Amino acid sequence: MRTSKTIRTAAVVLMLFVIAATVCACDVKSKRDLIRYAETNYGKCTFVREEHKGSGNDMVRTVYLEDKETGIEYTVTSRMDAIVIDGSTFGYQEYTSSDFARRYSEYLLEEAESDISNLEQQFHMHFEYKTDALEISFNDRASGRNAEACAKEFDNTLSKYDVKNLRPNVYILYVDGKVVVGYYDAKAKQFSGSNDYSVIDYVHDNYDPDAVYLDAIGAFADQFIPYDEIDSLFPGHDGSPNGTAYYFKDKNGNIFVAIDLADFGAEKSEIRIYRDTSSGMERIA
Repeated sequence: MRTSKTIRTAAVVLMLFVIAATVCACDVKSKRDLIRYAETNYGKCTFVREEHKGSGNDMVRTVYLEDKETGIEYTVTSRMDAIVIDGSTFGYQEYTSSDFARRYSEYLLEEAESDISNLEQQFHMHFEYKTDALEISFNDRASGRNAEACAKEFDNTLSKYDVKNLRPNVYILYVDGKVVVGYYDAKAKQFSGSNDYSVIDYVHDNYDPDAVYLDAIGAFADQFIPYDEIDSLFPGHDGSPNGTAYYFKDKNGNIFVAIDLADFGAEKSEIRIYRDTSSGMERIA
């Protein structure tokens, strides 16, 4: 009975939310509201022009603006989005979007282009700029050993042109776009190394020197380790400990997996190697 009452209450709350959203957001933002949104989020701007099309729930309004600080031209758009639950539409709500982040990243990279080109040559790397993270991929492992210095230099370079302080704070550093060598938090100015190469080196030095590294995927300890051993390896664990599984292919094309117990929360590092069989994962080293 109590469960049914809880479900009914949740349903009523949900319907009230839907009704409130439908009533309170029945039109797109005005030109003035869109300019106010832009200046609140991106700084002072100059109005260029406006586009307004459609009617009712198909209405869309876009303002074209120019940022006063950088000269960037960008848009802010207001439209009506359907509220869909289990395939049914329960009304519409206003949604505001902008291409400012993309335009600003283009501006920032253009301003820093010469400096970044020097860094690419110095550290033997290439990069991909995303709004939430900057990914750097080194050409080879030797270059990857300078990951921390590279990330710091890259952030220092961007900071010289980042007048709005909107550059990514997170750096993810790879070798050959595949093996993670570390992470850099530009805001805290902290670098943390990855365990990937420790596992890869162990496999090559102790099991199969010709093994081809494929990928690293999140996993749970009970995918490999019996439950009774989990209790002894991870005392006081809550649920199945999780970590990273490293997949390889041997010269015969067979897939095997390596894990480091420390990565799953064990007190000491111990790298184990498994292969998948019809009866489950079998430890082979």
